[in-house]
Amino acid sequence: MSNEFYEKLKLVRTAIGLSQNKFSLLVDIPLASYKKYEVGDREISFTALTKITSHPKCSKYALWLITGSTNPASGQIAPGDKSPEEVQEQQVLSDKEYESKFTETVIDSLLLFCHLDWFAPNKEKVNFDDCGKVIFKDLRPVIEQRFKSTALNKQIKSA
Repeated sequence: MSNEFYEKLKLVRTAIGLSQNKFSLLVDIPLASYKKYEVGDREISFTALTKITSHPKCSKYALWLITGSTNPASGQIAPGDKSPEEVQEQQVLSDKEYESKFTETVIDSLLLFCHLDWFAPNKEKVNFDDCGKVIFKDLRPVIEQRFKSTALNKQIKSA
């Protein structure tokens, strides 16, 4: 990704999905001036920069536009990055996938136990899907506590 301001400015505009004309109207900058900013023919004024970075559609790119850095936790991203909301939504999907994989693994283990004659299920009543979900529900707090304590230990060691 380029560090040139004018190239970053163009990336912000295209991420929003606007033409130069519509973007200049959106942020209240004369089109001729904006075009010069975007091709690097003119240094951007503080007033123009403030108009861009304070606009609700552009504010999430402000830190990146000025410094090249991002801070997703505070909502500051670069064009093309996932927003914190999208990351959180993806995390929810990952949790669902985790539960599904966990349940599937438990079912496989239970079937193996049956195959090894470690126990004989009542074929009329047993539902391995439900067994997997119940075991997941019961073990999830234990698993999460283990990950939390591991993360805490890493933080303590790095301090």
